[in-house]
Amino acid sequence: MAVPVFCNVCFCEPCKPTPRFSLTSCGHVICEICLQKGKKDECLICRTPCRTLFLSKQTNPDIQSLFMGIDTLCKKYSKEITQISEFQEKHRKHLLAYHRQKTVKLEESLKKVTEEMHQIQ
Repeated sequence: MAVPVFCNVCFCEPCKPTPRFSLTSCGHVICEICLQKGKKDECLICRTPCRTLFLSKQTNPDIQSLFMGIDTLCKKYSKEITQISEFQEKHRKHLLAYHRQKTVKLEESLKKVTEEMHQIQ
C-alpha cells in the first residue's frame, strides 16, 4: 500500500480535478493552491528557505520511493541486494580460483627447485 499523499497545509488529497502537489527540499508536501499563497522559495510549514519539486510520474524514482509502501520497497531493494550479492560472490569466486591456480603453480615451482637443490647437494 502506498503512502497517502496530502497537502501538509490544507490536508487536501489528490482528487479530480487534481491540484498538483510539490515536495519541498525540507520534506513537506504542499498542493499547488497553497503553494501559490506562500512566499517564493520559503516553506509554508517550517518557514525555512527551500526549493520545490512538482510530483508526477516523471519524478526521479528516488523521490517516488518516498511515497511507496514499505512492503513494496522491501521487495524492490531485496531483489537489488540479492543481485548485487550474487554479482560480488561470482567475482570473489573468480578471484579465489585465480589465486588457487597461482598457488598451485608456485607450489609446483617450489617443489621443482627443492628437488634440484637436493640433486645439486
